[in-house]
Amino acid sequence: MNKNQKFLIGSIGALLTGIAIGLLVAPKDGKETRKLIKNKANDLGGTAKDKYEKSLEELSQLADKLKEGFNKNLATAKDKANGVADNVSEKVRGVVNNNA
Repeated sequence: MNKNQKFLIGSIGALLTGIAIGLLVAPKDGKETRKLIKNKANDLGGTAKDKYEKSLEELSQLADKLKEGFNKNLATAKDKANGVADNVSEKVRGVVNNNA
């Protein structure tokens, strides 16, 4: 798990803890408070899951774009290298033929 994932998990945990404490000290009866905590937890869980899935999709799209760009640049580099190799080969043949 990298730093960003640990930070995100810690932040969500702190947020949920803060909400739960706030609700527990609120002037409502226990049944209402538990129902409110359950609803908020479900809402936050759904929101976090949606954001996680959206982030994964965006990262996947970015990875695809990077791969496509890399492959395009690689093809361009290969073409240029082949052109240079052909040019050098022709010049070497010319020098060899002139000296023969």
